Order: sequence, then structure tokens, then C-alpha cells
Amino acid sequence: MLKIGLIQLAVMEGRCQENMLHIKELAKKYAKDDVDLLCFPELCVSGYDFEKAQHCANEAEFFSELARECNTAIAAGIHVEEEGRHYDAACLFDETGTLLGEYRKIHLWDKECEFFERGDSLLVIPFKGWKIGLLICADMRFFEISTPLKNMGADVILYPSAWIAGWKELLHLCGRMRAAENQIYTIALNRASGDVAYCGGTALMGPDGSIRSMLDHDQEAYLEVVLEKSQIQAARNALEWESLKFSEIYQKYDQYRFMKRKEI
Repeated sequence: MLKIGLIQLAVMEGRCQENMLHIKELAKKYAKDDVDLLCFPELCVSGYDFEKAQHCANEAEFFSELARECNTAIAAGIHVEEEGRHYDAACLFDETGTLLGEYRKIHLWDKECEFFERGDSLLVIPFKGWKIGLLICADMRFFEISTPLKNMGADVILYPSAWIAGWKELLHLCGRMRAAENQIYTIALNRASGDVAYCGGTALMGPDGSIRSMLDHDQEAYLEVVLEKSQIQAARNALEWESLKFSEIYQKYDQYRFMKRKEI
């Protein structure tokens, strides 16, 4: 089993120091001996105030120190700067503060495109006998990157997110489909409403596509979930979708997707 603590955080845009103090307070409150991983949503320190984000303290260092101080592994959506380039990233640190993996968001949305560089690679992180894939927010729409993670061995995909108010049903629909089509767990970890209205709705989706646990509101809250490997195999035994796939047929039509991209 894997026990994960999900913090549906109310982020104050651009108020880095206040957000870090609040995150630290919550991490100390919810870090427990029996929680394997504590998780925070997308851009949980700087938010979408990109001018102030450039002057924030190193967010990766902050979470590394926090994981070590709490003796608990932490995953978080953060702003990363490298050689003058900025990335919307998700990182996972173990309980010693060691960075186990960093994913950089591929499907940037709206004003993110004006500030962040696009990521171009996927990763699966071995963690306590599990394999965790990291994607972010709008990435949830695209099976084209979730299925490769499943093929790379992912048992669960964590999506730190910032879906705005009014889109909770779509958030859950996308999360459920990514879980069902890959027959793995998915976690939609969304923001709570802060000084901007977000839809909340943080949820765990099972390998059968069902919602196993959720926060059905947009307020700051904590949700603890338990994942079981046996549930993955049970879903695959009940729905043998993998055996029905015909990759050779799908590949014949990939050319149309690429042609459309060129036209754009």
C-alpha cells in the first residue's frame, strides 16, 4: 500500500513568503510516520504573479529542506529557474530532502506561455515499491503523455493542478479517463480558492476509472488516500482492454495528427 496526504492549498498569488510559511505550517501538521508522501498543488509558492515569482527564494531548496525537517517525502508544483529560463515544474523529494525527480510542464495554458518554457520529457519515479508519474494540470487532457507513462511502468500519475472555478466536472472526467484507459491510479490535486477562485475538487481515481475519494468543495483542506497494488491488477483482470489494442492501425493515422500540426 501507499498512503498519500493531499493538501488542497489556498495560494495567495505572488506572496511567496506568506505561502511558504503556510506550507511549512501545514507540512508539520500533516507529516506523520504512516504517511508515505505529502503533496502540494501547482505553483504553490509563487502562484501566477510571474513578476514576483522571479524574486522568490529557490522553491526547490525550500521543499528539500522542508522534507528533511519533517522527515517526510514531499511532492509539489513549483516554479524552477535554470540559466534564465523558467519552468512550471513538479518535483518529488524523499524524506532526506533528496530530489528524486523533476517534471517540467508540457501543455502550457494561457498566460503561462508568456513566461514559462515548455518541457519536453517524461519520467517515472521509483518510490517505496511504486512507480510514480508526474504531470501537471492541463496535461491531464492528453492521453498522448499519460499512456507512455503507463507503458514506462507507472502505477499512479500525480497531477498538481490549478483548475479555475467552474471546471470541476471536467477535472474529474479527465482524471477518471486517464485512470481507466491506463488502468492505473490518478490523483487530481487541485488548488483551493484563495485570492483567485479555483474549483478545488481534489480526488483520487481508481484503476477502474471510479472516484475513490474526493474533496467536493473549493476550500482549503486535507485528504488522505491509500493506494493498493492489488486494485490495479483487479481492474486489468476485469477489463482486458490492453489485449484489444491494435497499435499497427493507430500508427497508420498518426500522419494526420502531424499534418494538422504543420498546417497550424
